[in-house]
Amino acid sequence: MPRPDLPDATALLASLLAQMTRFSCLGCPQLAAHIKSDLALFRNYPDEAMPPALKRLARRLEKEWMQLHDSLVDEPPGPDPAPLSLHPASQSLH
Repeated sequence: MPRPDLPDATALLASLLAQMTRFSCLGCPQLAAHIKSDLALFRNYPDEAMPPALKRLARRLEKEWMQLHDSLVDEPPGPDPAPLSLHPASQSLH
């Protein structure tokens, strides 16, 4: 019997795939933390609702996403970008 406090397993998988794809484009630490949290939900599903092999995979991925998140947060900030030089449009055409 599905637990009412858990999202539909198929919807959770679809959401995770979309988030992981978006993360690959953005590299956002907050998104990595959200992915880790969603992966943690898998351990709460009963075995009849989520195959044990998938739950084990999610547990392993949860640890990997936690490490990834921590490495992103611990990175020192990069150098400030150089200020932009603004030129009149007429100068940039020559």
